[in-house]
Amino acid sequence: MITPPRSRIQLNSHQILKIGGAHDALSAVMLERAGFRALWVSGFGISAAQFAMPDINLVSMTESVDATRRIAESVDVPVIVDADNGFGDGNNVARAVREFGLAGAAGVCIEDNTFPKRCSLYPGAPRELISIDEMCRKLQAARRAADPFGIFLIGRVESLIADLGIEDAVKRANAYGEAGADAVLVHAKQFAPIREIANSGRLGKPLIVVPTLYEDTPFDEMSACGIAGVILANQMLRAMVRACQPVAERMLTARSLSDLANDIVRVSDISGLVKVPAGWSPPEPSATRGASARHVNGTDSRTPGREAKRRKQVAV
Repeated sequence: MITPPRSRIQLNSHQILKIGGAHDALSAVMLERAGFRALWVSGFGISAAQFAMPDINLVSMTESVDATRRIAESVDVPVIVDADNGFGDGNNVARAVREFGLAGAAGVCIEDNTFPKRCSLYPGAPRELISIDEMCRKLQAARRAADPFGIFLIGRVESLIADLGIEDAVKRANAYGEAGADAVLVHAKQFAPIREIANSGRLGKPLIVVPTLYEDTPFDEMSACGIAGVILANQMLRAMVRACQPVAERMLTARSLSDLANDIVRVSDISGLVKVPAGWSPPEPSATRGASARHVNGTDSRTPGREAKRRKQVAV
């Protein structure tokens, strides 16, 4: 049964939309609690967090759809899935978009890397893009599959990552828009070419960026250029590794679990995130009461439920 997404993606150039990258359902819940109004199902994050594998098309379509379903069911804000290169040709793309729609995705992003893809964050990896015509055929197939679900379609341009230059990026972006993309994601190693493209007024569709490789660029500067969306794709995953690795090492040397109290949240904090019914959580060990990790995302988890439901229509 085809069901439109509970929430829809809308972009414009007047106010930038920050889109938080989730690698599992719990990270999605935390991003929603923090106030994000749209989420990105990160291919890099799913590969790393759920499979401990590099982002090179080793995760299958079925595995990606399953991860998307778990994330979409855990939150009320719209979810955009990083569908890599669509898992094959136009037929594979159409099947993937339909499956993501059935899983509850509000948006799908398709990129122009060859199969198997190499993540844009792997600078030494060999890199090649498919032709503009082939990518447009993929997007046309994706558009036909997306329409019954009301899915927001993003065409991702890797020209700047592949050192093909600004002209190739603009040409591809506009071709992808004409083929059916609602927005274009132009990835880059630096912000300067993105700034030039954004300020040129040559793009026919809203521009989305992923600033992982130019993290010092202020969001206000991106917004001033007319960039409509910015994806914070992998920061939650990287924060998890930063926090968890030292704790894993201290667990081996701890005299008791109370030695870890200031480095971890309480069991009741987790209960609050996953909506355990009120009164079901066990009493906390005395050593963890008043620990510095009492608050999750600045909110005392003893307060029942998440914040008021987010608006179903996301418009910026």
